[in-house]
Amino acid sequence: MSVTLKSSEVQQNFGRVIDQAMFENDVIVERYGEPRAAIVSYHRYKQLMQIEAKSRQPHLVPPDDSQEAQQQGLALAAEVRQQLRDKLDGSLEEVMASLRGR
Repeated sequence: MSVTLKSSEVQQNFGRVIDQAMFENDVIVERYGEPRAAIVSYHRYKQLMQIEAKSRQPHLVPPDDSQEAQQQGLALAAEVRQQLRDKLDGSLEEVMASLRGR
């Protein structure tokens, strides 16, 4: 849970605000009625940084190299080749060249 304070209140009672952030609530600092900053405990800050670092890590999935997946891939490739041949009435090399703009 958080509490919202005006920046002037935070300036006048900084020690109390730090204690509040450490032991009770995160503190949202408003300036001219708009939220401008947050004061959180160092422990909470470390947690947030760890969560952020984890979210930046890539989520890699190893390829499916099962026999079924290989068969599906080959069937899909054959289907795509046939569709390209049907559309452009030429060899695969001609179709690929046209797709590349040559």
